Amino acid sequence: MAHFWINDEVHGAKARQVHADSYVIEDEYIHFLDEDERKVMSIRKDIAFLIQRSDG
Repeated sequence: MAHFWINDEVHGAKARQVHADSYVIEDEYIHFLDEDERKVMSIRKDIAFLIQRSDG
């Protein structure tokens, strides 16, 4: 599993974090998935300006 930072240090955007294995973009959403490809969290694309991954 990796640690994903969403909008970390993006001025004016709410920062979020999630532990997931990967993510996919589908229609209007970004879905963060675990190792079995189950959705851990979903967010709308229009609020995600920056996604950073750190392993471990």
